[in-house]
Amino acid sequence: MGDFFSKQDSTKKPAIIVKRIIELIEDGTLKPGDKLPNEFEIVKQTDISRSSVREALSALEIMNVIQRIPGEGTFVSYSAPSGKSAPRGILEKFLEDTENVNGSFEALEARMALEPSVAVMAARRAEPEQIKKLEGLIADSQRALETNDVQHFLDLDAAFHLGIAEATNNEDIISITEGLLAKADVHMWRRYKEDLGLLGSTIEAHHKILSAIKERNTQKAGFFSEQHLARHIK
Repeated sequence: MGDFFSKQDSTKKPAIIVKRIIELIEDGTLKPGDKLPNEFEIVKQTDISRSSVREALSALEIMNVIQRIPGEGTFVSYSAPSGKSAPRGILEKFLEDTENVNGSFEALEARMALEPSVAVMAARRAEPEQIKKLEGLIADSQRALETNDVQHFLDLDAAFHLGIAEATNNEDIISITEGLLAKADVHMWRRYKEDLGLLGSTIEAHHKILSAIKERNTQKAGFFSEQHLARHIK
């Protein structure tokens, strides 16, 4: 397999990897089902750090451009857009913001690992006033959606997830959640969610999570939290 990448300025971090792979799909060099070089090979070809390569691949996986199969490798997804229909809008917004958002995908992965357990704990510990606050955030989100106030909607989205953490009544969990939300839910993720029209389904998912918390159903709370994150970042 020939080199797909050339030596790059590592300060550009994941953006150059994302851009190059999209270009290779657009010009037909990479086709659905083709296997990509592994992380080590991409690092070797580009001189970009492995963490930045991993972040770029995470971005492409979330955009359904590639698929990573444990034990087999990374492949161009059969659902990946190709040619002129490649996801240029998402790519351009990613490139616009990614150089200023370090570690956002790692934070997103951490949220996926943490938040279902947080929801389980909230289902056990949430106090009436905390549940009332979450209900208010969902109502405010609905109004923001109706008025097309996307920025406010996404602020409320983050506030809802922080509110679930607050319902655990554990200061360490609250602090960790605040840090992860600040890293994972700014810049490109705001744009990404807006592009894919996920705002309405976010409200539906929040309703399910909150209902499970109100019912003290820990299994449902964890399940709906995991389902929500997986659906909204893939």
